Amino acid sequence: MEKTNTGRKKIVIVAIVCALLAAAAITLGVLLGVYVGKSEDARVDAENSYRSDYFKLLDSLLDIETNLSKMKIASTQAMQTELMLNTAINAELAGQCLNSLSQGDYHLEATIKFCNQVQDFSKYIIKKIDYEEPITDEDYELLDNLHSVTLELGTKLGSMQENMQIDGYYFVEAIGEEDPFADIIVDDVAEDAIKYPTLIYDGPFSDGLDDPTPHALKGEDVSQEQAAEKVSEYLSEYEVTGVEFVSVCTGYFDSYLFEFTTEEGKSGSAQISKKGGHLVMFDLYEEMIMPTYGTEEGVAVAERYCQTHGYDNMKAVWSTVSESELFVNLCYEYDGIIMYPDMIKIKVSLQTGKVIGFEALEYIYNHNREDEVDYSVTVTEEEVRALYDGKLDIRSVRLAVIPVGGGTEKLCYEVYGVFDDYKYFVYVDAEKGVELQVMQVIDSDDGELLM
Repeated sequence: MEKTNTGRKKIVIVAIVCALLAAAAITLGVLLGVYVGKSEDARVDAENSYRSDYFKLLDSLLDIETNLSKMKIASTQAMQTELMLNTAINAELAGQCLNSLSQGDYHLEATIKFCNQVQDFSKYIIKKIDYEEPITDEDYELLDNLHSVTLELGTKLGSMQENMQIDGYYFVEAIGEEDPFADIIVDDVAEDAIKYPTLIYDGPFSDGLDDPTPHALKGEDVSQEQAAEKVSEYLSEYEVTGVEFVSVCTGYFDSYLFEFTTEEGKSGSAQISKKGGHLVMFDLYEEMIMPTYGTEEGVAVAERYCQTHGYDNMKAVWSTVSESELFVNLCYEYDGIIMYPDMIKIKVSLQTGKVIGFEALEYIYNHNREDEVDYSVTVTEEEVRALYDGKLDIRSVRLAVIPVGGGTEKLCYEVYGVFDDYKYFVYVDAEKGVELQVMQVIDSDDGELLM
């Protein structure tokens, strides 16, 4: 992916959103416990349940909005079916959360009805695809309307997070009362505030690691003492003054875990594989102040670090900035093909211009598997570009290998383009010409996310 110049936020994709929501829910639950007192366990449990449903609702609305956006450019039946199925599932979940939050007091009928509409219309589109009926311009117009409403709904409901954190909002105190959440639901998200589309259609309302073999680990086993020396070698630019053994990590491969200190008094942790003495990860704890280096300089630092330490032909494919830290994803380039499973993640301090974080698990498990991938190309780039003619302003097309589950990988065309001010990455099977994945770039306060 040509994304190194975007200043991308933490790559994490969908996982980061879920993690942030979960973290917020946990934090709010803790604060609530302090607020109401330890003796009110039932009250605390009820509040935590409400807040859990609230964050699940936000997450579901985000997934619905993302899938509906992807439908604007998806061109194959398989991908369209997948997107509509995910939309229907999340619409059902959103409706369940709204029912839980309503408790008969919030009058969420209009919003629940909208979720039912989204679910039913998604199933209607899936039925048309199954019967090989065309998705009409009218269908796309309705999908676009649903997307707009979902985006507005999510924005309005998401504004409650600030109230919950600053104003001390509690669901258990607000049931049946006039409160900010009720105002948003009853007034701002009512049918007369958001113009729900009239739906006319048939029917009623309705990267784990698959291969745990460490392919990249080569060489003889190293001792604990030898591994400790490797820590100093990999972190030579920090002048490590002390390395302390912590434990042996066992699993699909054995490794040594260490804590270390530097001449400047900084501390961190590092993991070295027993086989071959390869660097698995390290993290240096450093206080961030003000950046003095730019994104391009940081990306160059990450690529040089890989080259210096024996990770050859690594190309930066994505980067994002969070405060004074640059997070870079680098993938192995084989014969001009980007190997996404062979990924290394690096964190660079834009204050010092040094690598302060490294993780190579995906690379360790997947590298040296080129002989296991079918590199047959029967679909031309021109044919792939034609799929998105009039749908996507294509900025680049290149070959890439991506994981597709079940321990398998596929050679595909990576199509990067823009539609309606949204950025997309579409992956098309180079042999069969079918869409394998559609990813949308989501702008957030922390940068860009891939979903």
